[in-house]
Amino acid sequence: MAAVALMITGNPMASADIGLTEANNADFLDGDTLYFSDWLGTSNCAIHANGDVGCDLGPGNKLWGLVPISDISIDAAFLPAHPTFGLGGQHGRPGSRWITDVPRDANVYQGTRIDYAGVTCIGGLPHGGGLNCTSKGHKFTLGDNTQIS
Repeated sequence: MAAVALMITGNPMASADIGLTEANNADFLDGDTLYFSDWLGTSNCAIHANGDVGCDLGPGNKLWGLVPISDISIDAAFLPAHPTFGLGGQHGRPGSRWITDVPRDANVYQGTRIDYAGVTCIGGLPHGGGLNCTSKGHKFTLGDNTQIS
């Protein structure tokens, strides 16, 4: 598929982006902060205009499958993604629009990609049903086994 895209458009296409729907940021913005929930509505996230991203997590999330955590954040280029254990307050807003709640072609479920302020978050079933966010050279992956880098 990526090879076909390269032949047709002359541009390489990242295989991870095939089948994703790009979200319209205006649907998620409140002022200069973008708010969304994961596709199950259990994690509430925010992306700030300075490129910080953080999520409040639903119960049962464990870092590397071992350490119980209630939130995850990327807020400094010199630190990997990390839990703040609630010390910085709430990141997202309960009841925020789901990342997958965007118009889709032919009613086919796909993952969704949000790009804002240098942050990219991808959520939905093609990506294991979890949520992946990258910012400032770091990444977190939410799901049954939360990972950071």
